[in-house]
Amino acid sequence: MIQQMTTMRIAADREKEQRHETPLFPCSVYVTDWQKGGIEGCPWHWHRDLELMYVAEGSVCAECGGKQVILREGDGLFFNTRALHCYKVLGEKACHVCYLIFNPDFVSGGVGTIYHQKYIAPLVEEKSFPCQFLFGENARDKEIIDSMRSAFLAVRQGATGYEYDVRYHVSRALLKLLLDYLPLAYKSKQQTPQMERLQEMLDFLHWHFNEDISLEQIASSAGVSNREAQRCFKGILKMSPMEYLHHYRLQVAEELLVGTSDSVLDVGLNCGFANPSHFIKAFRSYRGCTPRVFRQRNAYKA
Repeated sequence: MIQQMTTMRIAADREKEQRHETPLFPCSVYVTDWQKGGIEGCPWHWHRDLELMYVAEGSVCAECGGKQVILREGDGLFFNTRALHCYKVLGEKACHVCYLIFNPDFVSGGVGTIYHQKYIAPLVEEKSFPCQFLFGENARDKEIIDSMRSAFLAVRQGATGYEYDVRYHVSRALLKLLLDYLPLAYKSKQQTPQMERLQEMLDFLHWHFNEDISLEQIASSAGVSNREAQRCFKGILKMSPMEYLHHYRLQVAEELLVGTSDSVLDVGLNCGFANPSHFIKAFRSYRGCTPRVFRQRNAYKA
């Protein structure tokens, strides 16, 4: 089944384990439809699952491993396990993105198999390979992207035995990545202590964003000083912890306004804004319109 992705579905998962619809088939397939003036992307997040994505329509700016790259229709991306990344739509055209997010065991069958030891472990354990940007105009990349498309199509059609087809096409994409790109893995910003601390603090924020939390609590979640917490956020995300918290609350508010029938008052309260007028003012500054107008412009269509 193809599901509509929300920022909360990924970013607010405390254990960072993807909650697949069917545990016996640990591969989830999502689509997102982002556009200017509506939901414009996905905030910084990470997960233990692997991720393959391709842009079916429009353009998106993806950031990971110290690189920021524009992906257009026909381009794609691979994210390794625990890779911190984010997306933002570009241009006025609606952006339609397709994702396959899956546990490494979905392909390998488990750690005791030759598939894991020979192919999956070398891929997921390589810290200098957090991601790979893929471009449809490149023949080598197109083969990987075509495998993603085939896996997505198999899920959409849902024919008997489609699970075999999905696993086959995902396996082909990973094998191509392993053979073609792992030997050339660029020396990106590896999993430094600062990055690990940031991930811990992001987890804390994503889990407690609707509470009254302080900089001291954020820093304490990673066992660092207030100053080090500031350095982690400024150095990697280019904003302070409290700025990120404020921005994240508003991003979740967008999702609730579009995807639920909760009142504007309840949305504000559920996102940590105890004062309704403060929520409306903050949202207007963020989006250029009130929460009510934003909801009217972006009525969710399943």
